[in-house]
Amino acid sequence: RMLRSTLNDLVAFLRNPRPMQAEGLNADGAIARWLVLAVVQIAGLGLVVMPLILLWQKAFALPSPNAFEGMSPLALWGGAVLLAPVLEELFFRGWMSGRPAALWLMGVLIAGLVLFVALGRGNALAAGVIVLLTLIAAGVTWWRTRHDRTVPGWFERTFPWLFYGGTIVFALMHVFNYPQVSLVVLPMVLPQFWTGLMLAHMRVRLGLLAAILNHIASNAIMLTAALATS
Repeated sequence: RMLRSTLNDLVAFLRNPRPMQAEGLNADGAIARWLVLAVVQIAGLGLVVMPLILLWQKAFALPSPNAFEGMSPLALWGGAVLLAPVLEELFFRGWMSGRPAALWLMGVLIAGLVLFVALGRGNALAAGVIVLLTLIAAGVTWWRTRHDRTVPGWFERTFPWLFYGGTIVFALMHVFNYPQVSLVVLPMVLPQFWTGLMLAHMRVRLGLLAAILNHIASNAIMLTAALATS
């Protein structure tokens, strides 16, 4: 029953994404639901998506991603399995609750990143000032909105676009893992698109911690498989 209800819920959500109050992993049946979704995500990635990607890579003689090339095993596991999942979930899916605090924090962070790219690169003083101002603005914003749980109407209306748009951006960011960016490389981020869909659903349904844990487990399994086969 849990398997069927979880899969039906996943399909219904992907057809019509909508914001909702996340259950959290402490809710009745939440751990079982998380396990079902995690197995579906990792199995789909390992048994369907990755074989297709490997065929595409071989057909066009594409290089392997080099984002972590030259890193020590400790740095590789710490970066790809622990740090990256936490930071990526906070940035790409932390806002999906629709709470004003999360939305304002995302806005402040994006503004800070834009300023950093425009003014901070190559200028240590400007970069430090931008980071400091971003942190101050984030703290003030969170303090002023931390108790507000009202989801804005515009967020509910545009959530399907935000959901799929954010997932596409998450996938496309990984195209820069490859030494050369071209149209033929775009299908290589299909694993990130599939993973992004599953993590986004899990984040909305079960909460941010559930998505982070699934992201960590998925990266650990895929990294282990990659190292073993290489």
